[in-house]
Amino acid sequence: MRARAVAVLVAYAFAGLAIGTAAVAGGPVLFGMRSFAVLSGSMEPVLSTGDVVVDDPIGPREVRVGDVVTFADSDHRGRRITHRVRSIHITGTRARFVTKGDANDSVERWDMDANGRLGRVVYRVPAVGYLLMRLGDPRAKLALIVVPAFLLALLELVRIWRPREPEAVDVAA
Repeated sequence: MRARAVAVLVAYAFAGLAIGTAAVAGGPVLFGMRSFAVLSGSMEPVLSTGDVVVDDPIGPREVRVGDVVTFADSDHRGRRITHRVRSIHITGTRARFVTKGDANDSVERWDMDANGRLGRVVYRVPAVGYLLMRLGDPRAKLALIVVPAFLLALLELVRIWRPREPEAVDVAA
């Protein structure tokens, strides 16, 4: 009986941790925010490899020097960079930025439409990005289904096959 209670407690703790992490890292999507896994140490010590950053979409006119922003990498299609804003100049319909990773020696110079959108980092979730990166692997997705199903089946088999204690007989005379 004690082993079953421990197993149930561990299962609830794991489920609570998984649901809490998903809510913190993925829940902001419901409010128009986006989350990204940090893939490099360019923003150490503020952001570490494997962290998840949650961004609030803003326009270039809302960005301030010192903000940590996520923007599209002009050199690699589909890749995003999260770095600190060093300077911003808006002229006409273009916004020109200079950004730099806190741990980098060089800066990036890039521009975008002044009416465009980029993300300002609102908060980070440490180390969850490692899990998200692994979930891209089909084996990891399969494991998310197979492992819990196996554990539930195992708990049920133990419950079915466990010897039952004799029921107490009420002897009232």
